[in-house]
Amino acid sequence: MTGLVRGNLAISKPKEALLAAREALKALPHSAKALTLVGDVYANNPEARDKARKFYESALRMEPGYLGAALALADLRAAEGRNAEAIELLETYLKDWADDSLHTKLAQIYVATDKLDEALSHYSEALRINPNNEAAKKGLERLERQMKGGDPDLVEEEEENEEEDAEGDPEEAEY
Repeated sequence: MTGLVRGNLAISKPKEALLAAREALKALPHSAKALTLVGDVYANNPEARDKARKFYESALRMEPGYLGAALALADLRAAEGRNAEAIELLETYLKDWADDSLHTKLAQIYVATDKLDEALSHYSEALRINPNNEAAKKGLERLERQMKGGDPDLVEEEEENEEEDAEGDPEEAEY
């Protein structure tokens, strides 16, 4: 059901996504994951974020260790500009779980609040735990460009130019 919900959200079919999420909840009424899935649908609509929050909080009451709900609730709080609350939630979970996704999410929120040293620390910890965490790798690269005073979003053009310069044009070398 998760794929069906995410797919419908990706193609802007929120009603179908909600229907699928509710079917999952009906099939698994005591599932924190199903509650989170319904919350995810509501979180995509800024006017329904209160409903999303209630589903996420219910999921966490049902299964306090379900990181999917904790990460989703942190995302929701950050989207609402409640970054301090998002940080507090994630730091609470980090006391019990050394999880790369928690460190990555915390780093992203620290970047958004311009606490770059803290973000650097959490991206580094995420990569120490899981060197294959692509979100942490990209976030760290972007953060390093930002800390050097560059535009963190210009990487693709710069890398392409560097590759072209390194390869050179064989015809130009003849002249």
